Amino acid sequence: IPEIIDPETEEVLPPGSKGELVFTTITKEGLPLIRYRTRDISSLNYEKCECGRTCVRMSKVSGRTDDMLIIRGVNVFPSQIESVLLEMSGVAPHYMLIVDRVGNLDTLEVWVEMTQNMFSDEVRRIEDFEKKIRHEIESTLGISAKVRLVEPKTIERSEGKAKRVIDKRKI
Repeated sequence: IPEIIDPETEEVLPPGSKGELVFTTITKEGLPLIRYRTRDISSLNYEKCECGRTCVRMSKVSGRTDDMLIIRGVNVFPSQIESVLLEMSGVAPHYMLIVDRVGNLDTLEVWVEMTQNMFSDEVRRIEDFEKKIRHEIESTLGISAKVRLVEPKTIERSEGKAKRVIDKRKI
């Protein structure tokens, strides 16, 4: 039985809402799963499909609750920024998110690693590219972010799961 819950309150959300996907198995005898939290953000559609099927359908997973950042009241997933960067040529798939708080306002800075062929000493070209990335990120996230292009191989590589977020906020 799939459900969508609010990750913080664990309350069941209405159909079509985005939230954390939770499963309960009713046929397992040896190891039943009761409200197993997947940590995936998705939504469920209970409407009849065009093909005639009536089974519940799940939308594409848009992020994870354990990766989610809340910046100025907006849920931000690093995977959203990654998808924007992967669509652009001239940047490597390496990036870093720096979240900070100035006064009472959260700030987001995105460090993006350029590819070797994009890296040059033409300042105007790099500024235009930064502006393009900033615009794409803002239209995807709905909040402004400062974009900083960095030299190739500047962002630290890690084995296993990459550390992409530095949260400097004091809570």
